[in-house]
Amino acid sequence: MVAAILTDSDVRTAQRGVAKSPPAKTAKKHVLVKVNGKTRSGTLFSVFSPGASHALLKKADFVEALRDATTMDLVNIEREGVPAQLFVFLSERMGVPLVDVLRFTGAPRSTALRKLSQGGRMDGVAGQAALGVTRLLAKAKEMAEESTHPDAASLDTSRWLGAWIRKPQPALGGRRPEELLDTPTGIDAVMRVLGAIQSGASL
Repeated sequence: MVAAILTDSDVRTAQRGVAKSPPAKTAKKHVLVKVNGKTRSGTLFSVFSPGASHALLKKADFVEALRDATTMDLVNIEREGVPAQLFVFLSERMGVPLVDVLRFTGAPRSTALRKLSQGGRMDGVAGQAALGVTRLLAKAKEMAEESTHPDAASLDTSRWLGAWIRKPQPALGGRRPEELLDTPTGIDAVMRVLGAIQSGASL
């Protein structure tokens, strides 16, 4: 009955008011999103699904989204490719020039820039490498969260990782981790080194 009394203009005015209203302080950070037609709870996990809006991709936290992923989610992402925007995210988050991110993930520069301008997806070696680097960022964040060191809470783990991958590591035979990031086996090797650092084990 109330809806019948409101004019179209009144409805539009009310909708604008709702859109501008600040969210309640008690609102949960997690929202329900749909991925491949299924509803699940996850922080911005929809950024990995095909059709994610450009605006959502630009403000997405791909690390948090990946931490919510299941094994089958990862399989689907690997098959469909990752948003080209992920390469920009990695560059900004780690403080590494985009050209370097494209280089160590094995992404052809012209292809990546074209896909980025078109809002496309990167598959194959480059897409899987970018996904692997995102996993490394999640691992570095996990390390800080579990650390008892007093400075761990204030450590910018993404910038730390961006600097760490460019330094020779004895556990990798003196190679820089960035030299290994373009293959799944290389990603796994770097992940093992991070795991050893986390546990305090020697390699």
